[in-house]
Amino acid sequence: MTTVLVVDDDELVGEMMRAVLERAGMRVILHHSGFGLAIAVREHRPDLVVLDVNMPGLSGIHAVRAMRALDPSYGIDAPVLLHSGMAGEALEELAREIGAAGCLRKPARAAETVAAVRRALEPKVAVGS
Repeated sequence: MTTVLVVDDDELVGEMMRAVLERAGMRVILHHSGFGLAIAVREHRPDLVVLDVNMPGLSGIHAVRAMRALDPSYGIDAPVLLHSGMAGEALEELAREIGAAGCLRKPARAAETVAAVRRALEPKVAVGS
């Protein structure tokens, strides 16, 4: 079963994401802060992290950069799907900048959410293959 770690400081958004993704057959773990992201990823080994960009204290971007700066032996390599109310082009640029597997603009309908998560989970094919 696919495991998705949803990180959002808004508990209502997290619960809505959980309901949508669980109906799509996924296991969902909620985390409400950028703090402790690396520990949550290491503990739960999610197939994907859906990450809110703008969170108080430690933004999603700073949290994922800190997580990726850890020694590779720490075992944190989950792909990230950015989730934000930012303007579409700015969100897409930020996703490219940090090497995210994709992005999803808030608010998103259930079908959009599931489609974005499934796209982010697809294995990437190397150019020239």
